[in-house]
Amino acid sequence: MKYILEYGFYLSILIVTVYITSRSLGIKPQKHKYAALDGLRGICAAMVAVFHLYWRAGGESDFYWSLDYIASNIKRSIYLTGELSVGVFFMLSAFLFFRKALAESFNVKDFAISRFMRIYPPVIATLFIIYITTFIMSVGGHTPVWEWFISSLPFIFKAPGADINGMSLQIATSGVFWTLVWELRLYFAIPFIYIIMKKIKYKEVFVVSLMVLVLGYKYLIGNEQYLSYIMYFLAGFLVATIKTNKRPSDLICVLLLFLALYFTRHAYNTTTPLYMFVVFYTIKCGCDYFGLLTSRPITMLGTCSFSLYLIHGITQTISKHYLYSYGDYIWQICAMVTAGIVAPVMYKYVESRSTVFKRRYEQAAKQ
Repeated sequence: MKYILEYGFYLSILIVTVYITSRSLGIKPQKHKYAALDGLRGICAAMVAVFHLYWRAGGESDFYWSLDYIASNIKRSIYLTGELSVGVFFMLSAFLFFRKALAESFNVKDFAISRFMRIYPPVIATLFIIYITTFIMSVGGHTPVWEWFISSLPFIFKAPGADINGMSLQIATSGVFWTLVWELRLYFAIPFIYIIMKKIKYKEVFVVSLMVLVLGYKYLIGNEQYLSYIMYFLAGFLVATIKTNKRPSDLICVLLLFLALYFTRHAYNTTTPLYMFVVFYTIKCGCDYFGLLTSRPITMLGTCSFSLYLIHGITQTISKHYLYSYGDYIWQICAMVTAGIVAPVMYKYVESRSTVFKRRYEQAAKQ
């Protein structure tokens, strides 16, 4: 019960802080058909941030990273909150970009520029925030920018890794950059998927066949975790192919969510995406859990979710470094409040401006 109350408390602080900061900056959530998916993205980003608080809380060292201090039954639940959220991110991306691959107007160049401007400006801003703050913290010797910058950027081949002023990039970012590697792999695959889909008549059957293939292939490969990422992508693809949008009742959606979580034992295996497929499909069809996912604070959280996802690691690193001696509640509350302030600021002055640049490019290309 202690961990449930704590988790809810930290989550509430983060949501309220993001909402207040976003309103003061004049940030407005975009209105579109899939508003509930924005809310879902926001909830998942916030849960990842709270999830990482517990990884740091078991020891004084800046580099402590373990959940071994928590009882195994509670640890499993904490694992699921963070790891399932990442799986949902993969499904969201796959759903949105598979829909682009199914469109007749798909343009590879525009897509590449769009994705570049979406990923790299916020990542670079995050890296320089890490550089400045770790220089001030003086946890190690100064590392020249050219020694860590390129190796800290996500590419499709391997997860980035470097030490910045004596601080591991994995600790400073809460290790989230590895997910961007898989996102980039998805982006790289989308143009090829577009070509293939033009020749496939029964797209649902094709995607289901791929899912069956992955389920069978797990018996031939040792790393089921990697296959689970592919399954999350395929689950998102499958949702994108289903044209039916009949909304079930919120009560049924809550029941389906409960059943999916009940049967889930590990987030990163090849069967869990099948459970989460059902949940994700109901939200795509308009389920918002009695208005929760489309409420103003949650959609605001969704608007700033990518910046929150990137920035929460360094806010936790700084808060723990300076405030750990005052107790867990103090440094963890400060970390949540700081992330809730910095994320909307980064969204407004980095993310949204890179989006404006992308739109200007698209308009110029049409002229």
